[in-house]
Amino acid sequence: MKTGSKRVTNRAALWYVPLSLTNVDKITEVPPIQYEKPEQEMEGRKRYENQKLERLETKERNGEYIVPVVNPKPYTVGYSQSSLIHLVGPSDCTLHGYVHGGVTMKLMDEVAGIVAARHCKTNIVTASVDAINFHRKIQKGCIITVSGRMTFTSNKSMEIEVFVDAGMLVGDTEDQYRAVSAFFTYVSLSKDAKPLPVPQLVIETEEEKKRFEEGKGRYLQTKAKRQMNTQSLTQQ
Repeated sequence: MKTGSKRVTNRAALWYVPLSLTNVDKITEVPPIQYEKPEQEMEGRKRYENQKLERLETKERNGEYIVPVVNPKPYTVGYSQSSLIHLVGPSDCTLHGYVHGGVTMKLMDEVAGIVAARHCKTNIVTASVDAINFHRKIQKGCIITVSGRMTFTSNKSMEIEVFVDAGMLVGDTEDQYRAVSAFFTYVSLSKDAKPLPVPQLVIETEEEKKRFEEGKGRYLQTKAKRQMNTQSLTQQ
C-alpha cells in the first residue's frame, strides 16, 4: 500500500466442468476459445493431460481409509493423523443442493493444518496444494468425514494427504463413498515467521514407505515447477 508495488503471492490452475441447468448430473460441452498464441493451447493441453493422469492415480487410492492408532509413537503417521466430521447444511450448498467446492477445500485445509501442527508443534502455513480432485458430488444432508495423514517430510516442508468421505445421514442409506482427495504441503515457521526444520517422519510399515517415496517424487516435481515459474517471472 505504501509503495504501490505488486508481487505474486498465489498462482494456480483451476479446472471446472459445466453442468446442465435442468439436470445437474448431465455434463455439457465446453465452448471453444480462441488462443492468442499456439503455445498457450499447448501449455493448457499439457496441464490437462497431467491432471487426467493425476486423477486416475488418485482414484486407485480411493479404497484406502485412515484407521485410528492406539498410543502412537512421536513423529509417526499415526501420531499426527486427524479427522473432522461435518454435517452438510444449506449454507454449505449451491442453489441445486450440492456442496460448494470452497467449503470442502476449507475443511480439508483445516484438517491438514492440524496434522502439520501436531507433527511440528510450531506455527505452520500452507505452502501449496497438489490437485484437489472432486470425484463425486456431495449433497445437502450428507455427513462428511475429512481425514488427513502425513505422507512425506523434507527438511523444511511436509506433505499431508487428505480424504473426504461422504454418506447420507437420513433417507437413502447409500454406502459411504470417497468424494474428494488432495495433497497439502505445509512449512513450519518460528515466531518471527522464519522457516524451521521439520521433524522427519518415522516410517513403520511398507505401505507408509511407499507413500513416502511417492510424496518425495511429488516434492521434487513441485520444486522444479517453482524454479521454472520463478525464472519465467524474472524474465518478464
